[in-house]
Amino acid sequence: MYKKILLILIVFSSLFFFGFTKDIVKEVYQVYLDGENLGMIESKEELENYIDKMQNKLKKKYNVKKVYAPKGLKIKKYKTFSPKISSIEEIYKKMEDKKPFTIDGYEISIKNPDDEKDIKHFYVLDKNIFIDSVNKIITTFVDKDQYNLYLNNEQVEIKDTGSLIENVDIEEEITIKKDTISVDNEIFTDIDSMTMKLLFGTTEKQATYTVNYGDTIEQVAFNNKLSAEEFLIANPEFTSKDNLLYQGQVVNIGLINPQFSVVLEQHIVEDKVKNYEQEIKYDPSLLVGNDYVDRAGEDGLDRVTQKIKYVNGEIQTVVTVSSEELKPVVNEVYVKGGKVIPTVGDTASWAWPTIQGYTLSSPFGYRWGRLHRGIDISGTGYGSPVYASNNGTVYKVGYDSGRGHYIYINHNNGYFTAYEHLAKSLVKEGQVVSRKQQIAEMGNSGSSTGTHLHYEIWTGGAPYQSGTPHNPLEYY
Repeated sequence: MYKKILLILIVFSSLFFFGFTKDIVKEVYQVYLDGENLGMIESKEELENYIDKMQNKLKKKYNVKKVYAPKGLKIKKYKTFSPKISSIEEIYKKMEDKKPFTIDGYEISIKNPDDEKDIKHFYVLDKNIFIDSVNKIITTFVDKDQYNLYLNNEQVEIKDTGSLIENVDIEEEITIKKDTISVDNEIFTDIDSMTMKLLFGTTEKQATYTVNYGDTIEQVAFNNKLSAEEFLIANPEFTSKDNLLYQGQVVNIGLINPQFSVVLEQHIVEDKVKNYEQEIKYDPSLLVGNDYVDRAGEDGLDRVTQKIKYVNGEIQTVVTVSSEELKPVVNEVYVKGGKVIPTVGDTASWAWPTIQGYTLSSPFGYRWGRLHRGIDISGTGYGSPVYASNNGTVYKVGYDSGRGHYIYINHNNGYFTAYEHLAKSLVKEGQVVSRKQQIAEMGNSGSSTGTHLHYEIWTGGAPYQSGTPHNPLEYY
């Protein structure tokens, strides 16, 4: 009898306990923001709907249908006794004070191939905004018509002369990821602002210039530390540096700062004039000043095939594949009377510093806001001869990380010349050199993107000291 009563009590106690706990155990949600406990709520869905309801301004601003919680929000489900429940309004207020809310969009990452830590981030609502902006920028650096032929595989094969696009690419690694975006980011909603950001590095209004009477594109560009090519990119309504400007016209003179690198590789076949050179002979039987032309010079013509690589419209490398002589060059023979003092250069007769078949890959003038103090001569090949352009004394032979191997010559008449990015120097400081004497081999040393000679002419002092640089093409 005692055992029966004990069994009944145990069963009754169990039923009472479990029945009681069934009433007080609740399912709740713990809310965390970046690991910080914001409190408990009864409904995750109610919080999400409340956020969306309270952010109508964001919906209108970005024309989106839904607004989400901030980045870093975690909601975990728990079962617990007697939970301390916060109101949805309390949790919302805590979130609003700590971090911005998010909307649907895309994150674009542009990674520098030379530095994995150098990554630029951009945010758009529609990925096509970014894609269309990239295509728009490509056609600022690549001829639009030729680019479309390349894309459609409709380029015409070169018969005699002409050019073909072999490849158009972007140097950086670009990834597009669909994600929720914090509204404190700069979010692009149209192609024009996205293009401006990608081309200039900013969406701020660019500097402008009001054209004066007689201004040319080249003059305006140079005076504002731009190259003519950069001016055309910043002002796409112009198609050539020879386009006319009119007084009162307002043009953009902002410095471009592309956020990625458009790489263009072209195959070019062109007929290049091979300029005749002047061979000077000295006749000691003639008085000084009794000079004459013994043989007239005639220009030659070569058909040159080259592979040229451009990055953002600037030539990076020139590789000459072949060169066929169509017409031989005949040098002029010029006879001068009297003896020549070999250390003094003749300011009326400058020799070209490389062999023929060259390409001028970069002119004298401004580029990226900095003055390019000379000209870049490419296409004659690594190790090809570099000549002294006039008589003189070797002033300096050296090397640094920027100019690479370089030679400065004092022509003892107020002029200096500079030869940079050499593969090898063949002269020493203090050595007397004559016009057209080989002094070096063309190279790719220092801060250089391809084989070329950087050539400068200075007056009034040594290069990079007290002198003034001049456009070398003015002397030829």
